[in-house]
Amino acid sequence: MPMSSTATSKLSVLIVGCGQIAGGYDADHDDALVRTHAKALTRHGGFRLAACVDPDAERRGGFRRRWGVAEDFAGLDAVAERRFDLACLCSPPEFHAAQLDTLLAMDVGMVFCEKPLTAAIAESRRLVAAYAAKGRPLAVNYLRRWDPAVAELAAEIAAGHWGGLLSAEGLYTKGIFANGSHLIDLAHCLLGPLAPRGVTRVVADYLPHDPTLEGWLHTATGAPLYLRAGDCRRFTVFELDLLFEAGRVSFTESGFTIRRRRVVPDARFDGYRVLEAGESRPTGLGTAMLDAVGNLHRHHLAGEPLASTGVTALAAHDICAALMGMADDRRTQ
Repeated sequence: MPMSSTATSKLSVLIVGCGQIAGGYDADHDDALVRTHAKALTRHGGFRLAACVDPDAERRGGFRRRWGVAEDFAGLDAVAERRFDLACLCSPPEFHAAQLDTLLAMDVGMVFCEKPLTAAIAESRRLVAAYAAKGRPLAVNYLRRWDPAVAELAAEIAAGHWGGLLSAEGLYTKGIFANGSHLIDLAHCLLGPLAPRGVTRVVADYLPHDPTLEGWLHTATGAPLYLRAGDCRRFTVFELDLLFEAGRVSFTESGFTIRRRRVVPDARFDGYRVLEAGESRPTGLGTAMLDAVGNLHRHHLAGEPLASTGVTALAAHDICAALMGMADDRRTQ
């Protein structure tokens, strides 16, 4: 149930971790692009940045001044007795489990956690169950679920406008958990449940415990999703290409553009069917963080369903962990 609040009151926010995703990426930008929690919360207008927490005094002080946060503290223990409508967990994944436990014990209306949920699948499962048992809303920042272009395409696919999926291919860099989970979550959002089938290559382009994996998965209908690895030491890339019976849809430029191509008669050869040229158009990814906090605000006031939850994030984490297990088995053979 939504917490009691009035339509005109601003929701109080605690930000845990004052690094890049919290506000750093936007610290020197006043453009239309919304990259971070702080900029989204400030732009929305329905939130009040009540406090921030970070062990680095210089970093949290700079964050507080840049974003107009009322108070700053070195650790969560300093605000354990305070109440907040929303806590944004923006710390590194290895700290998430302990901090999510602490936030669950605090008087916090809802939690918006950066991905991955935790550094270990068992901890993610435990915490998703614990938050559900307490009735504490838990959103996870798989940002593309708040992109209106993704929601529109998901509705079209569900309605059968593109026919059955023939195959899909995802291209990514920078770790199966760090970035690959975004790709898997996007595919899950659009195509439904996915089952990992195998790993064919391991690229150590990121952290030692988070390599970029090549492999394949199957949808519920048996259509394959192939994962292809780049190398973030050269450049970053994130693309998803979906081949349907009735056409082709491609996300490029890290998901900032989408290209739809329908099947049409071939003008050059009678009896053949080809893909139209189509055109690339911007998605709403550039302001999806603003849509995310809007969803959180409406959830708090009116119970609107959250677009990305602990349950949906856990599905992506489960798949990444299974693929990582396959990669470990492959490396020990």
